[in-house]
Amino acid sequence: MNVVLVALNAKYSHSSLALRYLKHYLQPEYPSVKTLEFNINQDPGMILTELVKQNPDVIGFSCYIWNIELILPIVSNLKKVSPGTTIILGGPEVSFDTEHWLQTYPAIDYLIAGEGEEALRRFLEEWEGVYGKLENSQLDSIPGLVYRDVVTGKVVANPQELLDLATIPPIYTGDLGELRNKIVYYETTRGCPYSCAYCLSSVMGGVRKFPLERSLEELRLLAASGVEQVRFVDRTFNYDAKRAYGLLRFMMELETETRFQLEVSGDLLTPEILELLQHAPENRFQFEIGVQSTNEATLRRVTRGSDLDKLQEIVEFLKKKTTVRVLLDLIAGLPEEGFWRFGESFDYVYSLRPDRIHLGFLKLLRGSALREDAENFGCIYRDRAPYEVLSTDDLSYLELARLKLIEDLVDKFYGPRFERSLDYLCRDGRSPFVFFNELAEKWEAKGYHLLNHSGGALYEMLWELCGVEAIDTHPDLLPWLCHDFRLNEARQMTPVWMGGRQDRSLENELIQSGRILEILPELEGLRPRDIGRRIFVETLAFTHGTEHWLYYFSPGCQVAQVFPLA
Repeated sequence: MNVVLVALNAKYSHSSLALRYLKHYLQPEYPSVKTLEFNINQDPGMILTELVKQNPDVIGFSCYIWNIELILPIVSNLKKVSPGTTIILGGPEVSFDTEHWLQTYPAIDYLIAGEGEEALRRFLEEWEGVYGKLENSQLDSIPGLVYRDVVTGKVVANPQELLDLATIPPIYTGDLGELRNKIVYYETTRGCPYSCAYCLSSVMGGVRKFPLERSLEELRLLAASGVEQVRFVDRTFNYDAKRAYGLLRFMMELETETRFQLEVSGDLLTPEILELLQHAPENRFQFEIGVQSTNEATLRRVTRGSDLDKLQEIVEFLKKKTTVRVLLDLIAGLPEEGFWRFGESFDYVYSLRPDRIHLGFLKLLRGSALREDAENFGCIYRDRAPYEVLSTDDLSYLELARLKLIEDLVDKFYGPRFERSLDYLCRDGRSPFVFFNELAEKWEAKGYHLLNHSGGALYEMLWELCGVEAIDTHPDLLPWLCHDFRLNEARQMTPVWMGGRQDRSLENELIQSGRILEILPELEGLRPRDIGRRIFVETLAFTHGTEHWLYYFSPGCQVAQVFPLA
């Protein structure tokens, strides 16, 4: 029996967690199972050809909101050119509204709803026994299987079963060299202790834990293999503070360059965990914290609790006293939150100064409580995955479109590259949301939203929209833009429009006088040419007076050290 399991990942650098689970679980009985991983940016025709080449008896697809619209036409065409192949779909996207999938897409032979390891194993046992000619009696005991009744053609959905996670073998073992520099998904638990109405995790049952020793060994192997990032899919990593403490301490003590990204509940981080994190190595942890909204009415409506005062205290601690990178999430389109009320949530998140702000948009997932409640808050959403919100009673389509543009501008401008310039533009308590909304209006008026832009061009565009056109309001924007540029662009000369010089006279004077060694004694022994490649001097013309600053890029450093020059 030739069994092929297929994943279409969101990016080339990603790897499929589901396929690894299935392959390792099936290994004792079906060691020849093949797994093929593609990504959604590849040509569907090429993917179809590669699948047909395998001449599979049974082929399974791992389905999510980001790949289902690509998988469905591949499945349809695969059935046409390989009608004898049994096609089975699984994953969160097809685990709900199962009758819809089998009635609408005849090329799909079977679905597995919920956890797939044991269900697929038992399905293959039955399939192999009769070489695909399955009767109802052979199907009705397979947990989570969805199929068409052989006699009536009606869709039948078997009850789902949850596995004892200790029975699933480790999936990261042996030589993991193919994962070097990849982003690897990992979990130490399944399920979620909360019941957020927009999420599916709580629908799948309470929290179950993988054996701790197994998790520690797999994490050790992943870190040793040179994985770029281990991205945990545990819905709330720190729901069990004692367990989270042990895992964090273990990851801290590893000799590795791997970064671990964890989804945590910020207001549940305990004093013991915070104390531990003060000793974490640089670039070891990245915490994703879902704020989603600061509107109490909205949070009640989606059954989500949050202590915002505690969260603020925790984030400030992480930023000031640890090396943990902090990502904060918001969701636009939730019930009872209009455009300007969303702006208040944005300003709260902005004030915490996370390393990244992620503006997401509500997706009405199949099986989620909020999808069932859509009519009650006037939510109109796209028919096809990812079922993103188009409008609500509180938020019009054009307001959502403006938030989309704001999201794009936040991705472009928020962060170290424009940090001092944005601080200046949002000075004296000005609302960051108001600033980005006004920037979006100017950006759109120029037609910039219709074009792609290089990173370097963004400096000039910000100057054009917020400096040239408002020089009286922001007279010191140009020197701050120059400062940001010089801090972050190690290999580029400062542009003339910023006031950049076309010679290296100030740098040469520092080197020839020996003064550079007084400021940076670590440069002792380097040739003048090598020193010159690492330093820049800028003359910044502020309204309060001209200042000279020295910028030094140490080897491998992306952001300069700055030294004021008298």
